[in-house]
Amino acid sequence: MYTYIETVEDLSFLNKELLEKSYLGVDTEFRRTTKDNMRLALLQINDGEEIYLIDTILIDHPDNVSDFLFSNDVTKIFHSCKEDLEAVYSWTGRVMENIFDTQLANAFIDGQYSIGYQGLVEERLDIILDKNETRSNWIRRPLTESQLNYAASDVQYLIHLYEELQKELAESNKIDWLYEDLQHLVSSTFEPLSSSIEGRSMISKSEERNLLNKFNEIIINISTRERINSTLFFSKKNQKDFIRVALGKGLEEAFQTITLWRKELIQDSLRNLLLQY
Repeated sequence: MYTYIETVEDLSFLNKELLEKSYLGVDTEFRRTTKDNMRLALLQINDGEEIYLIDTILIDHPDNVSDFLFSNDVTKIFHSCKEDLEAVYSWTGRVMENIFDTQLANAFIDGQYSIGYQGLVEERLDIILDKNETRSNWIRRPLTESQLNYAASDVQYLIHLYEELQKELAESNKIDWLYEDLQHLVSSTFEPLSSSIEGRSMISKSEERNLLNKFNEIIINISTRERINSTLFFSKKNQKDFIRVALGKGLEEAFQTITLWRKELIQDSLRNLLLQY
């Protein structure tokens, strides 16, 4: 079951209630026509007791009634949050902080890197969710009962996943790694790095391939030791970009492009490796 919110007055009342919560499950439905053209159509919230579906088409001026989304006292739980953050920004003009991403958290404990929400719910909770409205038109009104039920299910289990993953991350001492990556994700989404940071390779292609193979071996070994998904830790594209910056601008400059926990895990091995080139 869910409660449908379609007026500023109702959202204002709900906003005050949600500001009292410690965490919320959050999802969005939106339409994106180009990279920079996005419109939020529906905002789904699970406060642990009830699910709310907020009609962001009918409520197009959320000033002062959406503070719960930006409160540092309220953790917002997403699954694969990047586009959700952009969708909320398109509606409010504000950047969300204090977020948790169940997809990212799962990868930190040796899970699949890009598993979908339905897949994670099935894997961890043994519950199969309906996927029929994945490609639905969320702008058109009125929304169908099938669409609304689908939207509600997208936040139904986020808090369950959060509590389980949060505990496992704390037990493996990786919770700080997750939040560092989330902070980097937010800043890179709304303040993109300059494309000039990549640098240029200063060695031959065959030497670069050899170097990248050795780098990848280091990444696999550390990932196995730390029980973390290797693509999350350092994808092959990121390895290539890192090496080109290191060779073109220096290793310390390259370390500035990655998070602190990654630097701490690879710096000794990388220094030794690059001494050979």
